[in-house]
Amino acid sequence: MLLAVFALLFGASTSLAQRPSDVSICDYYTELKYGSATKDDQFQLIQGIVSLAFGGSSALPDKNVSEKITGILNPGVFDGTPVDLLPWFNGRKPSTNLNNQPVGINWLDDGGAQPLIDFLGGETKNVILANTTNE
Repeated sequence: MLLAVFALLFGASTSLAQRPSDVSICDYYTELKYGSATKDDQFQLIQGIVSLAFGGSSALPDKNVSEKITGILNPGVFDGTPVDLLPWFNGRKPSTNLNNQPVGINWLDDGGAQPLIDFLGGETKNVILANTTNE
C-alpha cells in the first residue's frame, strides 16, 4: 500500500531520475501510488509519510518496510545508542518556551501515535484528530 511509495521515495534513486523535471515530487509520487494527483490523493500520500515518520512501520500490514523505522514517537536505536524522543512531545520535558519559562506541554493529547498507527494499519481512512488537540 504505502510501502511502494516509501520505497520509491527513500530507496530507489533510479526512479528519482525518471521523474520529469516539469512534474513536482508530490505530483509524481501521488500519481505513481494513486493513479492521479488530486488534492485528496496528495493528502493521503502526505498522511502516510507523516504517519510513518512519527508512528513507525510496526502497523503496516506489508512487512517490506524495515522494522528499523521505529518512528519519532517510539523508542529506537541510532548508531547503537538508544533514543527516546517521546518525552519531548508528551510534556515530560520542558521543551516549550512560554512567557520566557521552559514548560512541558503534552503535544500528544489526542492519542499520541495511535491515530497514526490506525491510519497506517488501514483501520481509518484518515488520521483522525480533534480540532481542539495540540497534535
